[in-house]
Amino acid sequence: MFSIAEIFYLVFSQLAVGGFAVMLFIPKGVVGANYYRLMGGIYLLVVVLARCANLYLNETQVTVFNFFGSWVNVESALVLCFVLIVFIYTLSWWFKSSLLTDVLFYLGMIIGIVWILFSAFNYIEVVQFPGVKYLLTLQFLTSAVLLGAVHTGMWFGHWYLVIPELPVAYLRRYNIVLLCSLVLSISLFGVNMLIRSQAQNTVSFNFHYELIFWMRLGIGYAGTLILYFISWDCLRPKSVAKDEVGATRAATGFLFIAIITVFLGEFCSRYLFLSMQFVF
Repeated sequence: MFSIAEIFYLVFSQLAVGGFAVMLFIPKGVVGANYYRLMGGIYLLVVVLARCANLYLNETQVTVFNFFGSWVNVESALVLCFVLIVFIYTLSWWFKSSLLTDVLFYLGMIIGIVWILFSAFNYIEVVQFPGVKYLLTLQFLTSAVLLGAVHTGMWFGHWYLVIPELPVAYLRRYNIVLLCSLVLSISLFGVNMLIRSQAQNTVSFNFHYELIFWMRLGIGYAGTLILYFISWDCLRPKSVAKDEVGATRAATGFLFIAIITVFLGEFCSRYLFLSMQFVF
């Protein structure tokens, strides 16, 4: 039987890795050090919470000593490595060491991706159908990008209040990443449901599961897609030409709402995955 902490761990680990990685889409010289210090601090907090959930799942008491000293398995080591890299990466922005910052960023990306892949491999036995290794790992990676794009994109949108002359093209870039990851997630969902329709001995839907399932579809997918199109409309050249500051503020506001829809969708997805033993 799974616990809520397991859902929390999966979603927050993917958010931390995805949010950290998609900072790659913005050149360092565009926004300056303060933006990266803020984002590093946010994702450090997220991955610390994921580490605490990891300790709980390994039946280890959450203490400072265990946080750094408990290496129960490879996944625990990967989590802790990512925590330390993000911490040092954030500190490096105060020392203005460009080379060290770049090395830590790309090392963090690599460790994070390996962490997500390793996490997916641990759940391969949960579901039984051909190609599960590839579909499950691809879904975990896609979810990481989806969570990261909407979250980092929203914070980047707020930076237009700090630097009003920021090019709108960069906020559009996050919007495009959000759309691509959302379309890929929906496509994987369709493939998985097609496989489920032909599979045998699957856990059947009851009213409770159906409710979570339709929340996954209606809020996680349809709701996020609608919010994407609204933010896209705000960032159109015609809208930006009329009021650039207002356009970026409006788009950022809708991205904030999209964070809620994406989070709800991903929590519902992991709940169905762990309870029904199938990829949703």
